[in-house]
Amino acid sequence: MTAWIPGNLLELETENFRLRSLTAADATDTYVSWWNDPEIQNSLGFQPRGWKRDDAVRHIQKFDNRRNFHLGIFPPDRELPVGFFAVFLEAEALARTNVVIGDKDFWGRRVVLEVRARVLSFLFEDLGVVKVYGRVDARNFSSIYNYKAQGFVCEGILRQHGRGADGTRHDVLMFGLLRDEWQRAKLEGVAQ
Repeated sequence: MTAWIPGNLLELETENFRLRSLTAADATDTYVSWWNDPEIQNSLGFQPRGWKRDDAVRHIQKFDNRRNFHLGIFPPDRELPVGFFAVFLEAEALARTNVVIGDKDFWGRRVVLEVRARVLSFLFEDLGVVKVYGRVDARNFSSIYNYKAQGFVCEGILRQHGRGADGTRHDVLMFGLLRDEWQRAKLEGVAQ
């Protein structure tokens, strides 16, 4: 169990990363650049935001560390995050999540699998969530691979639901994982 009190900053650790609730001080030029980077935003199915620091601060301050979390992903040797993990708790013990690796040097290095496993344990074991789900742009093959690698099931396709930076319409896939599926995967040694 995690020694976390609702409303306080959340900190979680993995073998190679530290996750911590972001604060206004974390709205650095690097963080802001992720929201404005066409390649990053297009992989998420969004257009670049055109944000400035104030926009990023307002976004970070929306997360209350009670029902929603905005966790920076920090390697042990860095003060700046390489990405972030967002969690939105919903009624009926559901949680929606998304993850962004903004530092492209960390793309393809299994960061998502490692940090998502820790977040899933927190959600299922500490908070009693029964289902975690997320949506992914159908063109984001890395994210689809990561969902499937952790036992998520594709529960549906929202046809022509997203719009990329170039204005084209694309499908969005919905993935879900139930608590008993996660527990079974952990027992079988499959959970990353």
